[in-house]
Amino acid sequence: MSNDENAPTTYHASRMSLLTSTPTNAMLESQNFSPVEIAAWIGCLFFLVAGWNQVESFFDRRLRRGAAREIQPQPLAITKFDQPVTESLCQSRRKEVANEILRLDHEIGSLRHERRVDVGELQQKINKVDREVGELRASIELNNQQLMRIDAKLDRVIERQNP
Repeated sequence: MSNDENAPTTYHASRMSLLTSTPTNAMLESQNFSPVEIAAWIGCLFFLVAGWNQVESFFDRRLRRGAAREIQPQPLAITKFDQPVTESLCQSRRKEVANEILRLDHEIGSLRHERRVDVGELQQKINKVDREVGELRASIELNNQQLMRIDAKLDRVIERQNP
């Protein structure tokens, strides 16, 4: 017999042995599920549960068994309200707020004045540093020119000594 003849017979024979074997052997052999098969079973269970929930909610609607609802606000609930504000209290608080606003405006004005004074002082210091940097720059330039002249003189002296 060739391999082609044995292949289908072996396949059918293995399936037949599953059918004729004991339940314990069949369970052990059938527990080799691939991850795809496991995912498929989980997906089926998910859709089965979701479908059951839809059917159950459909029957609830048909039987008019709605979810328990609460009426807001509760008609029998008693709430305590504060007493209305008197006009004199309102005017006194308005005066207090106006005084506070004036005080804050005055404080802001004094802070602005202090900031302007500080900015003026900083500008004077910056101008002083700028002048000093300019003087140092000019001094460095003069020093560089003197060094170049000395270097040139040294070169001439060296050339005279090495004829």
